Amino acid sequence: MTMTLQVMPPELLAATEKIETREPQAYWKPSSLKDGESEEFRLLGCYQTGHAIMGFQYASEAIDPKSGDLRFNGFVVTRTHPGTPPDLARDTDWSKPDRPKIDGTTVKPRRFLAWVASSATRKRLEILFIEQKTLREALTEILQEEEDYTWTEEGLANFSIKISRKGTGLETTYSILPKVRAVSEKIKADWETEKDTIWLPNFFEGKDPFDGKQTEEKGLPAGGVDERGATVMPKKVKAKVTNDNDF
Repeated sequence: MTMTLQVMPPELLAATEKIETREPQAYWKPSSLKDGESEEFRLLGCYQTGHAIMGFQYASEAIDPKSGDLRFNGFVVTRTHPGTPPDLARDTDWSKPDRPKIDGTTVKPRRFLAWVASSATRKRLEILFIEQKTLREALTEILQEEEDYTWTEEGLANFSIKISRKGTGLETTYSILPKVRAVSEKIKADWETEKDTIWLPNFFEGKDPFDGKQTEEKGLPAGGVDERGATVMPKKVKAKVTNDNDF
């Protein structure tokens, strides 16, 4: 019998409670790359297993009880677009060295995609936190090429993705390049040991994703295809793969 998994969060193809979260150590953003740098990852798990989610994040401000001034109060993660909440942080004038806040303006909440992945550089499981729309759209196209980029029965990608950065400031661009690769025994073993310790919907509950699943209902991704038919259900087939290193 052919086995299928709901791999992508429905929102990737397409009542909000504000929750502050902290960033775990094994947490990576494409913006951490410098001009000309790249890193390679293998996606592990999927939306249905709680290892891939979509949401929004915004910077918040709160009144300092001592000075009475507004100050940065961390990032807030929400399932859906938060609109314009009262604690939304003011925008910053990046054209000035002291970067003052601009009263009467606010930063825009940013959509993100978070996915568990194995880092080829650090040889560990991490959370990719992708805010760049171009990268999300490129990854969506890759995941829909089901004949070339497949998944094992354990829910591991039979391919790696190389994320690259070019340029700085407003001239920055990002790209993503897939490559079919066999899954190494080390990654299989790491996944079997650690998969139950990571539950990305914890982001929405103000808990550490690396603490594992905390509840049976809150944060539990819905199974199946949504009403818009947005979910991609890749087939579990064996692809011709290369195995030129441990990654």
